[in-house]
Amino acid sequence: MRRLAFWAWGQIPNPDTMIVATIGDLETLDPAWAYDTASATAIFNIYETLIFYEGEYVDRFVPMLATSWEISEDGLVYTFTIRKGVKFHEGGDLTPEDVVYSLQRALIQDRAGGPIWMMLDPIFGVHSIEELAEKLGSDEAVYEALQKAIRAEGDKVIITLDHPYGPFIQILAGTWASIVDKEWVIEQGGWDGTANWRPWHDPAAEESELFNKANGTGPFKLEAWVPGEYISFVRNENYWREPAKLARAVIKVVPEWGTRLAMFQAGDADIIAVPRQYVAQMDELVAQGKARMMGPFPASICQTGFFNFYVTEGSPFMPLLGGEPKPDLLADIHLRRAINYALDIDTYIQEAWLGEAWQLPGVIPQGRLGYDPNLPKYTFDLEKAEEELRLAWGGELWQKGFRLTITYNQGNLARKFVAEMIERTLESFNQKRQEEGLRGMFVIEVQDLPWPTYLKYMDAGQLAMFFIGWLEDYAHPDNWVKPYMHRTGAFAMNQHFDTIKNVEFTPVYATWLPAKTYDTLQDLFDELIEMASRETDFAKAEKLYFELNRLAHEWAINVGHIQLLARHYEQLWVQGWYYNPAYPGEYFYVLWKG
Repeated sequence: MRRLAFWAWGQIPNPDTMIVATIGDLETLDPAWAYDTASATAIFNIYETLIFYEGEYVDRFVPMLATSWEISEDGLVYTFTIRKGVKFHEGGDLTPEDVVYSLQRALIQDRAGGPIWMMLDPIFGVHSIEELAEKLGSDEAVYEALQKAIRAEGDKVIITLDHPYGPFIQILAGTWASIVDKEWVIEQGGWDGTANWRPWHDPAAEESELFNKANGTGPFKLEAWVPGEYISFVRNENYWREPAKLARAVIKVVPEWGTRLAMFQAGDADIIAVPRQYVAQMDELVAQGKARMMGPFPASICQTGFFNFYVTEGSPFMPLLGGEPKPDLLADIHLRRAINYALDIDTYIQEAWLGEAWQLPGVIPQGRLGYDPNLPKYTFDLEKAEEELRLAWGGELWQKGFRLTITYNQGNLARKFVAEMIERTLESFNQKRQEEGLRGMFVIEVQDLPWPTYLKYMDAGQLAMFFIGWLEDYAHPDNWVKPYMHRTGAFAMNQHFDTIKNVEFTPVYATWLPAKTYDTLQDLFDELIEMASRETDFAKAEKLYFELNRLAHEWAINVGHIQLLARHYEQLWVQGWYYNPAYPGEYFYVLWKG
């Protein structure tokens, strides 16, 4: 009754168009290149994968471009029957050869900092295509290996793994496994499907032939992308399923909160990104019957502050020690511990996230194998922070002072909040240092960057300390320890853990392992991660993940690592939305207005 009365005084704005106002722009439209939620949101509305998530579940799957699939008893062979009668947006017919090409194209592209490690490891037992080329001895041998690992037989595509890997089926539901039209991509200048794959390996975003073009099989077609402003989609009228209810969808880039709120209140946006600092304003609209809030939901999302142990040359954010460049400033464990003790984590969670988050020790979140509730956590402790600061760099840091830039993406107020908390606390020690007659200052600079620029600096290893989030790719602890700790991980590859040499390891949980000295901290992390991912004994795998979580905590590889609860705000006329933590953003196919 109330809803009927509400619509009596006005029509629904843009009734066949869904408008989302968000904070950051996408990086690319290339499914094999994209590894951020903004890009993935666009991609999974345009393209499709062999399988897809069943509604709200992250561990149940339904047929998409494959009508069925089988897994061999030994877990090594996956056979997919490819759907017939599916057309790409530009008119091409979907074939098994398109599927083979799409997956092989992703594997040979394997851009630095991208998502393709997830497929390379189970299929070839390597973490990069370069590693495979080195292992096999030539690019031609890599091509031959690709043909054996992923091949078409009639209406089927067969994928053969190097070793059993339980989460592999989940990996194939990600946007990086989207299916492209082979002939069309080649026409755009893409890989020609031959052994000469090297020219298409590891391109910059703009160098990819699919950077700003798209031709999928999904429910929406690309209409326009104006970087920094918006991306728009139009309904695919020839969709193999029932066409979408919406005729159009638009994602607008609106970094400033006040503008997004004004758009929502004017009916110019149907769904908006709401930083936690502003949920009270939205909750007031909800209470007035002018908006709908869904949640909070337990999320497979963490927010984390990352330390770069060695900032690469030429960085505009180069740390200083006593006024001199110090690229390895954060390689000192005492400084990293001091920063952890300098963060009032409880206030951060309460103020920035309204208490809707959990502090995590290590890297593995609650609900995943390897999470240890008994692992200690860093607490806000100024005495311990000072003690560690005095020890950093053999006392030189306390004596001479230092400069450190903390970066975050423009418009993300929660990340701004936590960075400024750390800034205030660390700089507060200057008073005591001045009383001791010390001249050099502790200078913490907090700087925001546009999202694409931020990611470019991060991928180049040029950010000294940065806050960013991680949305789980698939529901398994491997998808936490690899990005956070493995040398090929999305974050770890830019943290340079190999700066730490001669690392002694004595197991605490995995007691069947011998004590051992590793050349670098990175070598220790990598070996344990690879052991855990291949371990078929559940109890042993759990203990290996316990070890990794413990090491992440003891080495203080991050700060402010929290697991979030999620909220969603929408206009009352938005229908069909549901929460799946694996979705990067809005799946427009299930939405409509009414």
